[in-house]
Formats: sequence, structure tokens, C-alpha cells
Amino acid sequence: MFTVHLAIATIPVAVYLVLVGALRLRTRPLVTTGWRDTLTLGIAASGLVAVGPMQLFFPSEAAARWHGWVWLALFVLYLLGLMMILLSCKPRLIAYGMDEFQFHNTLLVSAQQIDPDAAWSGNVLTLPGTGIQLAIEPSGASRVHQVVHVGLLHNLQAWLRLERAFVSSGAKISCPRSAAGWPFVLGGLILLAIAITPLLSDPMEALAQLKEFLDR
Repeated sequence: MFTVHLAIATIPVAVYLVLVGALRLRTRPLVTTGWRDTLTLGIAASGLVAVGPMQLFFPSEAAARWHGWVWLALFVLYLLGLMMILLSCKPRLIAYGMDEFQFHNTLLVSAQQIDPDAAWSGNVLTLPGTGIQLAIEPSGASRVHQVVHVGLLHNLQAWLRLERAFVSSGAKISCPRSAAGWPFVLGGLILLAIAITPLLSDPMEALAQLKEFLDR
């Protein structure tokens, strides 16, 4: 059973690490939103949740009646919890790969497409015509930059237009490959190998363990 538990817990994390590392090795920055970033992290953690909290609080009585369908209900519940977290987070824009100047300039150009009067004031970007204010939020990495919306978001349409403009502008920027991507890629591949090798060595046993895990 340990083999299947290990695979379920680590494969999503390993894939996430490989993707993050590969994106850091590109010559194009990745521009995304806080909601997408958190959602991706939540999906990567789904395996850990399945072998952790879901096992700990598994509804055995419901499983005796509904069998494997209980897992669908558990993952729907997890997805709803993840959506609640996303809705409680402040809107953010994140850029992986840009330096500080590129980030400030690209975001300003994008904002001026929405509001010509947009301007930086220190670490705050203001779009007076839309009521949007964005503040720089430290990320702890030299080539990862993000801004968070200040206050309540009253103009969702303008925010979505800013998101699209920033993603479009970011796609035209070139940036050097980050060597920090290699540890993510290598770490993810090692985790993937550790998780998959036992499954490939004895697939019938792995299948039996998976059925036991689902039909507990």
C-alpha cells in the first residue's frame, strides 16, 4: 500500500516542480494571475490531500454504500474549499522571469492601455479612471515579481482587461534563462522516478493496491 500512497502523493508534486522549472528555463516570462497560480498549487497538492486529510477523515460508512463514488464527493469538496480560498485571496498579477525594470515598464504600458492616466507612485501603480490601485508585494526572488490589488475590487471588467493586456505585453518580452529552474526540474524528475519505478516493476501489485485504496 505504501507504493500507491507514495505515487499518489508525489506524482502531482513532481509534475508541478518540472513545469515550474521548465518555465524558469524559458526565454519568455510567464505572466499569470494570483488565482491561477494558487489553483495550480492546489492541484499539485491534491495527492498529498488524498493520502492525508482524506484518509484521516474518510467516511467509511458512506463508502460501504457508495463505494468509489465517495472519492468523487471528497474531491468535489476539496475543489469547493480551494475555490473558497481563491475567492478570499486578493487579486494579484505575477511575472516569472522578468527583471524589476521589465516588470514595472510592462505593467505600466499594460495599465495605460486601460487608463491613459495610469502612473507609478513609488511602489503603487494607480489607474485613476478605473479605481484600481496595485501595490508591489515582495516575492523573495529576484526574477519573480507581483502586485496585489489594494482595497476591494469594484471594477471587475477593468481588472480583466488589465490581466489580458499584461499577459499580451509579457508575451513580447525576452528574458534570460534562470539557472534556478534546474533544481526544480531535477528534483521533480527524481521524485517522479521514485514514485513510478515501483509501479512499473510490479504493475499487477500496484493495481491491486490501488483497488484496495479506492475500495477501503
